[in-house]
Amino acid sequence: MGQRQRSSEPYFRKVDFIFYNEAKIRIAVDEMRLDDGRPHLRNIGRVSNPTEAQAVRNLTPLDKVSLDGLHTVEFPERWLEVVDKTWTWAKLQSDCRYEVARRRYAKEDYRKSCRELGISNSTRRRLFDFVRMYAALQAVQLGLIHV
Repeated sequence: MGQRQRSSEPYFRKVDFIFYNEAKIRIAVDEMRLDDGRPHLRNIGRVSNPTEAQAVRNLTPLDKVSLDGLHTVEFPERWLEVVDKTWTWAKLQSDCRYEVARRRYAKEDYRKSCRELGISNSTRRRLFDFVRMYAALQAVQLGLIHV
């Protein structure tokens, strides 16, 4: 049932990992934003200002988050920007790229996707490759991967 085809390019594997784990990354970022364990900032008078500390925490990019203690994602907010830009772009296309990619990353069986979308498997792969390449290019622009 799972997708058996694996790309030999490490940057595509990284892109795929991010998209497969998008929801977990968003949750980890939200949890880090709520309480990241950093000490509260103190102003010149040495009075703790929790509002100021929270504002600084929210504006400071996260270096990394841990997913289930097994994997670490560096620069998670930049990766989520890649995901968001990719989904927005795919939705604007005149074909079913968004739907193909969404179903693939939801681990739907390719036969079901092809049947419900009325496309061949080669068309599904081609459309998916467009989406994955777009995501990789966005990641390159943000300095997340090197090709």
